[in-house]
Amino acid sequence: MELKLMRKVFIAVVVLVVISFLVLFNVRPQPAALQSCLVEPKETDNSGLQVQFLGNTNLLFTDGETSILTDGFFTRPNAFKVLFGKVEPDKSIVEECLKKAGIEQLDAVIPLHSHFDHAMDAPMVADITDATLIGSSSTLNVGKGYGLPSEQMMIAPLNQVLEIGKFKITFFASRHWQYPNAKQRKQLLDQAIESPLIPPVKMIDYKEGISYTVIIEHDSTKIAIQGSAGFKENSIVGQDVDILFLAVAGIEVMDETYQQNYQEWVIDALQPEVIVPIHFDDFTVPLSKGLKTTSLLFNLKMGTNLQKAFELIEGQNKERAIKVLPLWKKISSRQLVNNK
Repeated sequence: MELKLMRKVFIAVVVLVVISFLVLFNVRPQPAALQSCLVEPKETDNSGLQVQFLGNTNLLFTDGETSILTDGFFTRPNAFKVLFGKVEPDKSIVEECLKKAGIEQLDAVIPLHSHFDHAMDAPMVADITDATLIGSSSTLNVGKGYGLPSEQMMIAPLNQVLEIGKFKITFFASRHWQYPNAKQRKQLLDQAIESPLIPPVKMIDYKEGISYTVIIEHDSTKIAIQGSAGFKENSIVGQDVDILFLAVAGIEVMDETYQQNYQEWVIDALQPEVIVPIHFDDFTVPLSKGLKTTSLLFNLKMGTNLQKAFELIEGQNKERAIKVLPLWKKISSRQLVNNK
């Protein structure tokens, strides 16, 4: 009798643990700003510079003649592969996402640094779209590992204007978000990919390389892209922009000094009229399922809280407009700036 009771208790505990895990894994808190700040494109405003958000830090900029894509990370391997297995580009997923976005040809693919969630798919995207892969030597080693021809790759020139069509692009060296975990900082930051990287490989094999702040000028519009919530003092002072695409992931777990420095050396340094949050969705969830925030399980383990991240940015920038872009839809840069 006692043994039967123990078995029932054990089974009940196991069931409770499984249910708790499923709840924590599947519940994904939605900050109110994701809806309240969401911008929908005006159907009549489809000329000039258009911006398209494609998840994580994927941003397409096009004027109808020239098209530039940051990162191009579409494969989005699941959390188990990221943590315990090996990762590699999936051509069928990449092609499906490019088709969904209406992308047939690109002039440049620009990974904002060389971690897997930025650079892993970039050479494949460049290959499919006949684009030039532009980035650090680490990014080019990802390209070499893929087999991209050398004439289809170039090192990003620091602090110099690179002209592509009507676009003027300037790369500034920045810093990556500083992982609170010392082991992760040692594994993933301030290191380069020294030789051609041939996938499948472990996630940690995609070293940071150089993290960039990218400034894009097109006619009278000036845009900045900060692909990770890090900063480098004095690196971009004086580069006033209209729109700042700002990485928000992880800023809420940093101490107050770090948060103030991010505000001072990125946001205040650039003086944007409009802030567009990026790098807030769970990049281990396929884009076919739409944008998903990180799960309660992840949040509990990492201490993250996207609601707090949005509240922090909003609280420090009350005089600036905060806008969230929808997935897949092109929006005029004029609409982003003029409808504050």
